[in-house]
Amino acid sequence: MSFKFFVGQAVEYTPIGERTAGLYKVMRQMPEEEQAFDLKYLIKSEAEAYERNVLECQLSSDVSAESEYVVAKPRLSLGSHRAYTLKNTRPPRRPLR
Repeated sequence: MSFKFFVGQAVEYTPIGERTAGLYKVMRQMPEEEQAFDLKYLIKSEAEAYERNVLECQLSSDVSAESEYVVAKPRLSLGSHRAYTLKNTRPPRRPLR
């Protein structure tokens, strides 16, 4: 199998649970695996602080103009939300005697 997308290429990817595709950049072609049915890529969006590991079949090279993509605000991770909630809902501690 040969890779369809190259490093640095702009691609469209629709994250699970989202309705619209986002603009991503291919950061790396992942090593080929035996028994794998598709190749994998590491992609990144400018709107997100992390990279995603996706299958080739989930990507599209039909990229529109950059201005047509909605810039998504980064979401709070569950961990940071939980820490915020706990920090702001607990009663103050009493000093130990």
